[in-house]
Amino acid sequence: MIDSILNKSISYVGGRTLIRFADNDIDYDPNFRLYMTTKLPNPNYLPEVFIKVSIINFTVTFDGLEDQLLADVVKNEQP
Repeated sequence: MIDSILNKSISYVGGRTLIRFADNDIDYDPNFRLYMTTKLPNPNYLPEVFIKVSIINFTVTFDGLEDQLLADVVKNEQP
């Protein structure tokens, strides 16, 4: 349903910028941003989705936090 938004299927009609969404043409603002979140620890998306969007993984692990803390300590101890 949001494929036209992900593809940015924008058209220009009569000086208006339109995008097709759910069989309707609606006005499009170039400053529009879409952020989607999930609580799934390891979401499985189709390859077509990965091509169209930017996926950011904010998963925090104990080992990752330990590495960051160690890097900060070393940076302060040995500049």
